[in-house]
Amino acid sequence: MLEKFHRIPLLLLVIIAAALATLVYLTGATGFFVANIGAGQFSIGQSIASLAKASLFAPLKPLMYALIIMSIGSSIAISRGGLGAKFVRVFAFFITFSTIGAIVCITGFTVFSNLTVLPDPALATGEISDKISGSIPYAAKIYGVITSELMVSIYAGIIFGYALKRLEFGREADKASDLFQTGFRKFLQFTIPLAVFGSITGALSEPNGVATLGNLVPFVGVYMLTFGIVWVVMLIVTSLVLKKPLSFVFRAVFPQAVVALSTSSSIATLPATKVACDQLGANGDEATPFFTIGATINMVGTLMGLTLLSLYTMKAYGLPVSTGDQIIVALQSLIYSVSAAGVPSASIVLLGDILTSQNVSPEYASYIVGLIITIDTLVLDRLRTALNTQSDSMSTVMGLHVYYKKPAVLGEA
Repeated sequence: MLEKFHRIPLLLLVIIAAALATLVYLTGATGFFVANIGAGQFSIGQSIASLAKASLFAPLKPLMYALIIMSIGSSIAISRGGLGAKFVRVFAFFITFSTIGAIVCITGFTVFSNLTVLPDPALATGEISDKISGSIPYAAKIYGVITSELMVSIYAGIIFGYALKRLEFGREADKASDLFQTGFRKFLQFTIPLAVFGSITGALSEPNGVATLGNLVPFVGVYMLTFGIVWVVMLIVTSLVLKKPLSFVFRAVFPQAVVALSTSSSIATLPATKVACDQLGANGDEATPFFTIGATINMVGTLMGLTLLSLYTMKAYGLPVSTGDQIIVALQSLIYSVSAAGVPSASIVLLGDILTSQNVSPEYASYIVGLIITIDTLVLDRLRTALNTQSDSMSTVMGLHVYYKKPAVLGEA
């Protein structure tokens, strides 16, 4: 029975959950789901909607950190040799596209900064303006980033990996990491639909609930516009580097984009990425190690998504968002996106860490994460995955193309 459940596409389950939450609202039954569970004077202080949300968000952070430690640790434990000349060139394109993504996000936020897309803290969590802290020094923000829980997990993963390598447990660690990630995906299959139901039901039960969800529509528009611009830029750059028509590049990568949009997983899109590399003119087998690494560390879409969400949340919270703040958030999002697991909506938990490090209260950060999950699996995460994987294939092919054009510049490591 459970195996059949896991074969149901996550998108379908999320759509069903969203439809049920909407039906509950239209039938006037929302009160039942948002009232504290109990009988008489007995109450557990939680509602069905909040418990549904908690099924995802309560265990998600520790599970995510554990996955980060295991993934980094196993990668280091099985690594052999240094970086080759081919990867240096591929990595250069990874960084180039990430930089372009950050610039487009900052520009998009600047142009559309007047949009009201997230609720005022006073309406959302009861926080009032005189409780909102002002900006903090850049040095303190940078210190907060490098000492955050997520960064500590990254440091732990590196130490763990070298310990495993010393003990020659690389193969075993890699198997354990794969098993953990498989279990994590199955966990999300159950909990994401529940969280979507609970979040939408809770949002609609608020006095301005419909308006709150409706205000997310302009944000989705900015999201799609900035992602679309970066995608077009990537196509143009690839066309110029490969000296191929733009139509050739588009036909090669479009099927991969469709798979990414439908699966919402960089890992699940790997076979389609290999085909895209073949279609672009690179040998799929030769390209595999590079785009596989890219599926872990090259997260242009995740970087952009975290940056946009963080900047709009900081603005809604009443914090000043200067150019310096925007650059720090983009750099922070770049670091955090590398650590995001290649499974649906996993990176959403990282948003809360970025927000709290930028002086947003934990209560409002949690509220925003719960609100965003209502549209994340349906739209936002799919766009992130598509851009992530498109960057993987195009960067890999261009890096190999440049290498074979000038093979004497760097020697193989």
